Amino acid sequence: MASVWYADTMGGHSREPEVFGVASGVSFAIADSPDLDEMLSLVARRVAEALGVWECNIYEYRPESDVLVATALWSPEPTARDREWLGTAYPVAERPSYKLLLRERAVREYQADDPSLGTQDAEIMRRWGELSVLSVPLVFQDLVIGALTLVEKRAPRRFGPDDLRLLEMLAVSAAVAVHNARMIRREAEQNRRLQALLVAGRAMNSITRLADLLATIARVAREALDTAEAAIDTYDPANDSITIVAYDPRDPGPGWEQHLGRTYQLIDFPADRAILLGGEIVEQRVSDPALDERNRQAMLDNGEKAMLTVPLVLENVPMGLLVFIETEAERRFTREERELAAALGEQAAAAIHRAELLERTERQNRQLGLLLECTRALSKSVELDEVLASVARTTAEALGAEQCQIQEYDAAANTVTPVVFWQRHAERPVPDSMRKTFSLADEPEERAFLDAGQVVQQLRSDPELAAPTQAIMDKYGDLSYLNVPLVFGEQPFGVMVLVETELERRWSDDDVALARALGEQAAVAIEHARLYQRVQDQAITDGLTGLFNHRYFYERLEQEIARARRYGTPVSLLMIDLDDFKAFNDRHGHLAGDAVLREMAKVLGSELRAKLDIAARYGGEEFAVILPNTPMVAVPETQMEMDLAGKLAKAGDADTPPAPGHPRGAEEVAERIRRRVGATQFTGSDGRRLTQLTVSIGVAVFPHRTSSPEDLVGTADAALYKAKRAGKNRVESYA
Repeated sequence: MASVWYADTMGGHSREPEVFGVASGVSFAIADSPDLDEMLSLVARRVAEALGVWECNIYEYRPESDVLVATALWSPEPTARDREWLGTAYPVAERPSYKLLLRERAVREYQADDPSLGTQDAEIMRRWGELSVLSVPLVFQDLVIGALTLVEKRAPRRFGPDDLRLLEMLAVSAAVAVHNARMIRREAEQNRRLQALLVAGRAMNSITRLADLLATIARVAREALDTAEAAIDTYDPANDSITIVAYDPRDPGPGWEQHLGRTYQLIDFPADRAILLGGEIVEQRVSDPALDERNRQAMLDNGEKAMLTVPLVLENVPMGLLVFIETEAERRFTREERELAAALGEQAAAAIHRAELLERTERQNRQLGLLLECTRALSKSVELDEVLASVARTTAEALGAEQCQIQEYDAAANTVTPVVFWQRHAERPVPDSMRKTFSLADEPEERAFLDAGQVVQQLRSDPELAAPTQAIMDKYGDLSYLNVPLVFGEQPFGVMVLVETELERRWSDDDVALARALGEQAAVAIEHARLYQRVQDQAITDGLTGLFNHRYFYERLEQEIARARRYGTPVSLLMIDLDDFKAFNDRHGHLAGDAVLREMAKVLGSELRAKLDIAARYGGEEFAVILPNTPMVAVPETQMEMDLAGKLAKAGDADTPPAPGHPRGAEEVAERIRRRVGATQFTGSDGRRLTQLTVSIGVAVFPHRTSSPEDLVGTADAALYKAKRAGKNRVESYA
């Protein structure tokens, strides 16, 4: 590398008065310029004009990051490229000539045509069109604080002793200027830091909504460090993720709000997790070879050149990240900027912590309110189906779940049966698993947590998830389950399953505690409803056969006839009598007769529609069957003589329209029952085969020649008597 070394003693003093004059002018410029940039630019101009060169550059040296920052430039014809160059930071390690200059503190001269010039320096001079360069270190109080460089682009120039003496004199004044600029900048940064902290502190005391508070801190932080963007992320340890909750760009483009609410799994960004848990501020530049490749790709995708990431920590608990982003150029942050970023990070962490405390208090109050609301809702009904539906809805709403399913658990049979399903989006189809019974033989872990009364989470991504559960999740598109056992008297009788289909939710401890409390409330309500149901069943059912009793038969018959009048539909009635049952009892005994009556109830249950047709033990060996919305035969129009008042009944009554009846009519149902009884092999309580039995059946339909429940029973009885007289084991209709 070509260089010329100069001693402190140089010959020739002919320009000494001129030297002192120029130096005085520079000193005056330093003292008289109120604007920092103007002061340094004026110094560069005076130096360039004094030595008659094309260009003068001033660099500030920042030892904490070992970089030279282009601080001022003067040229008679500055280009846009020159102006863009200002503010550029050069690592000293990448500029060999300046590294020597700062280390040896000596004036150095370079010529573009010198064959010994280093490759890097030669390339820089060629790129900028420099023919001759003269640089001098700027020293203040024995500290190197920068460099002053003269550049000649018009023709090669050899600098003489007078030029060097003048440059050394002016370097003293330039060093003072750079020092003053540094002090002014530091003072401005301190003021900016205090102002930023003051604004953040005021926001902490005046803004109660967390989103608004963090948005204010993000804006103040970005403005304080003058970065292109700033963002605040909150940390969710349960899901091992961070979510962008505040984002402030210098130049908001269309759709910038899309950044808010984005969640990133830290398993995909281990470097960010390391920063979060490490507690140290980290700078990242896209060109850094040590940068994590996932982060580098993310920075490239987002057009980011440099980042300063501040972990938000309070009392050794990680809360999130405060991120400063540069998109135009790679940037090295000063010690003062890092200190300011750390202080703002403390404010953000405190804001998040305070908001979390407030949110937890509100959540606890809300949960207490939900428990109270759930208790009230469950106490409004004793009907089992209504209670189950209310439990599913209130539990899902209280925990913000997408779905809730209640399953009955049969410990003896080792099975579960889904009986109730509620979902937030009612337009979605109900799973085909409802009312189907599933064995737990292949899922011993689910049997274990049911018997233990444990609340258990299941996540689709869990590699240890049982294969049957994984298959169910895949079938229905489920991502998360929270299983809450329903236990009464230390005996599990069911399970509530909360389901998420939109995201894989990790339920918090508060969620689990609330779910457990709701499960306890639900278990009590369900057990009370079951007890009420048993009492009600005992009041309306026949103790021997389990069919409805005589009293309840008449209640339902009145209801069905009233509904038939309202909607203009028929109601058919079958009166069924076991033929020669007295003789059967005399021959085989009453125990055998009781067994036959129970078997008759099973026959009726197999031939009738569950929850639509009504079968009752009318008395002794006689049975009655109500068939809603069912005509005598398959052509109901010829048999309908509906009461005009019934047709004009108000449509707003509470009863729902009857479901479609038996399409082939009541006579066909009666014939099926008759044939089924005739083909049934009755057995006694000891297993002995008994005499074959038959039935006679009378059929009548409302409103054909009937106007009341008593009329309908009377006509059906008349038809039954007709069947008995005609030889028994037959069906007769009331004509």
